[in-house]
Amino acid sequence: MENYNTLFKPSEEMRDLQFLEEIEQNPKVSQRELSNKFGIALGMANACIKRMARRGLIKLTGIPPRRIAYYLTPKGFTEKTKLTLNFFSYNIHHYAEMKKRIGEIFLEMQNSGVKRVAFYGVNDEMEVAYITLQGLGMKLVGILDDENNWGKEIFGYKVIGPGAVKSLNPDAILITSMRYQDSYVKTLMKQRDWDSIKIFTI
Repeated sequence: MENYNTLFKPSEEMRDLQFLEEIEQNPKVSQRELSNKFGIALGMANACIKRMARRGLIKLTGIPPRRIAYYLTPKGFTEKTKLTLNFFSYNIHHYAEMKKRIGEIFLEMQNSGVKRVAFYGVNDEMEVAYITLQGLGMKLVGILDDENNWGKEIFGYKVIGPGAVKSLNPDAILITSMRYQDSYVKTLMKQRDWDSIKIFTI
């Protein structure tokens, strides 16, 4: 089976697409601004720019005072179009694989007698889980996440912290985040005075 964690690691192609789109919209964008926007080190932003320039995707033009502007070349526009199509194809594949994986987990839950489930993690995976859950005979009883999302209403449920999970009386918790899966499991294990609640991960 495919390693689903790899689906969330930005590929070189994805980084190129992000940079090409940003440069097309703002030729005067600085490497530091690119670094901050995409959450990468300044050195990596510099390396990406240099690599795309070597490939002929962008050209650099000096502008006063001591600034550089980046412009997409015809080859750069062609590459951006290709990468955009690849991105859409990737998303369709990713959604199908994720839905299949979550469906398998819900079947495992049903086989173990789970009727009431809570989600832990507000993100794209949770949305796929919510869609997949419909019509399976299990009930979503609540959504958990970190404090940044507490109180937000999603799918008719107010997001609460993991410390309040007992108030939901779930049979199981599905951790709907692959990126933070390990830390979420540790958070739950720290307060497990409710051994009857099962934990499932994607």
